[in-house]
Amino acid sequence: MPTASRGLIDQARIRKGVLRAQRALAPDVIRVLYSFAVDWTGEESLFFRVVISDRASAPSRLRETTQRIIAKVSDEIKAEDLGLQTYFNFRSKSEQEMLREPFWEP
Repeated sequence: MPTASRGLIDQARIRKGVLRAQRALAPDVIRVLYSFAVDWTGEESLFFRVVISDRASAPSRLRETTQRIIAKVSDEIKAEDLGLQTYFNFRSKSEQEMLREPFWEP
């Protein structure tokens, strides 16, 4: 995959795509946040932090839920065209309420 500099990425396209995906995936998805950072290979990457409902995070639904979210967000932002590796991290609503990590808050 070719890499791209953050300055060359259409960040408005990413922002709009994330919002479209978040709306389409409700009520399972509470919010989708993202940031640019260098990954373990030293390449600029796009990291997603997704807070999902407690219902969506039930063990019987978790795999299907996370795969659906990854597919929808990737499709909406046209991830294959970005030249960035994408990484997704998930947390349930109750987990975030307990941990209260600011990085996971809007």
